[in-house]
Amino acid sequence: MHLPRCLSLASHESYVGFTRAYASDVACIPLATLDRAQVKEREAVIVERLGRFLRMLQPGINFIIPFIDRPKRYSWRYYVTDNLGNPNLVERKSYRISNQNEVIDFPKQMVISRDNAQLQLDAVLSWKIVNQRQMIYSTVNLPQMLSKMLQAQLRNVAGSLDVDQIIEEASTLNVLTSMLDNETMRWGVKVLFVKVQRVDALSLSSVLAQKKNADLKNKEIVIQARATKQTLVIESEGKRDAMTKEAEGAAQEMISRAQGQATAILNAANAEARSIKEVARALAADGENPSHYLVAIRYLDVLKQIMALPNTTLELLPPAVAQLKAAQLLGLNTAAVGQPVK
Repeated sequence: MHLPRCLSLASHESYVGFTRAYASDVACIPLATLDRAQVKEREAVIVERLGRFLRMLQPGINFIIPFIDRPKRYSWRYYVTDNLGNPNLVERKSYRISNQNEVIDFPKQMVISRDNAQLQLDAVLSWKIVNQRQMIYSTVNLPQMLSKMLQAQLRNVAGSLDVDQIIEEASTLNVLTSMLDNETMRWGVKVLFVKVQRVDALSLSSVLAQKKNADLKNKEIVIQARATKQTLVIESEGKRDAMTKEAEGAAQEMISRAQGQATAILNAANAEARSIKEVARALAADGENPSHYLVAIRYLDVLKQIMALPNTTLELLPPAVAQLKAAQLLGLNTAAVGQPVK
């Protein structure tokens, strides 16, 4: 394909696939005065015009205006772990943005488990830039930001697990992938996976011994609590049974007392009935009225009750005197026997 020697802005746009229209007062720009930018496959370059975003160069040969259009550069500085486990500083300065998957082996992170065990976790993180423009203008030193976020999330997740869970089931830390991805998507970066390669426990024997002692103490506390509970239950049941027996005994006593009183009253009534029958039979044999006897008996009983009342004075008077006293109490004039009443 032959390139034209002189390229107007309109034809230049159609040739390189520009998506923006430029000023039409420039009629022609010679190709010799343009800078050529070659972009490889699965790479992207952001071009700014006078410090403002212009467009993104696609794979192939692209032309930009020198001094006016410049590629956007970025600078990364972060630490990675080599084969011997030593951290090395990596510096990267470029204007080419890779669209491929990248993996970074970050240095070991010190975490503390839920049972206060100190661990070192060696984790790797794989990520991919899905929006180059958003990544460039939203982040500064992207790998360092990912490292700090991974460190914080590792501490949060490890702090909610026991040391044996972290060592035996390292897959429980895979939840970090979704947690980090939710945060990095607003930067135009997608986290593909987070894997824990190695778990190192400082003084693991002492940590496991402390955990074993803690488990034994917990079991001892549980057993003591169960024994105390069982003792309290037995004592409560004993008190309840004693109170039940006592209440049943009191009720039975009241029933027996009531039955005895009823039997005594019945026997007294039967005895009185038999005595009344005998008295009536004897009075009838002498021609006397038995009812007079019964009335006299009731009169004496009532008189006895009256005499038993407090602050009570009883005077026994003949019938005639009693009538005079009654008349005086009623306010009637009385006279001696044989004298007229005036």
